[in-house]
Amino acid sequence: MSSSYRSKYRSIEIVSGPSLGATIGWAVLAIFAQTTFAPYIAYRGTVPSLVTIAIVLYAVRVGARRAVILGIIAGALEDAISGTGGAWTIATTIVALAAGTVARGFFSDGFPILGALVAITVLAREAIFWFVMRLQGYPPGLGTAHFHAAVTQAIITGVIAILYLVGRSRLIVDRTNVERYP
Repeated sequence: MSSSYRSKYRSIEIVSGPSLGATIGWAVLAIFAQTTFAPYIAYRGTVPSLVTIAIVLYAVRVGARRAVILGIIAGALEDAISGTGGAWTIATTIVALAAGTVARGFFSDGFPILGALVAITVLAREAIFWFVMRLQGYPPGLGTAHFHAAVTQAIITGVIAILYLVGRSRLIVDRTNVERYP
């Protein structure tokens, strides 16, 4: 058998969790809260990324395939609001794909692990965003300042994700179930 052999059978993934429509509503609400209320909790001019929290937590619960759809929609909405020409769409979609893929390999019931995953994805999302913006002609001189703001944003967003997860665990019973068959 050659090394380039690929099975014609794909894995089956059965997800019984939040519907995509309801999650899109939560993502729209996160974008609204991020643009309206999050500037009031900014630290050193850095606003937490509430959209990344919604994307990553959804990706961890349902997998990469469904998370990419949400990433495209949420990124396009952010691009429409900020006028960045597709940079948020690309960054959010890649982060949703990565978070959904990584979620297959670890046990994600611990709040600190999910908070760390959110913080890492914030850094990755910001790096991808600024890479795309640089390709579009954005001046490179602000790289160091942006890096410091991205680190602060990642820490703040990770802490907010942990606080959200703790509050949600006290109020909501989670009924998401993902079964994967190779």
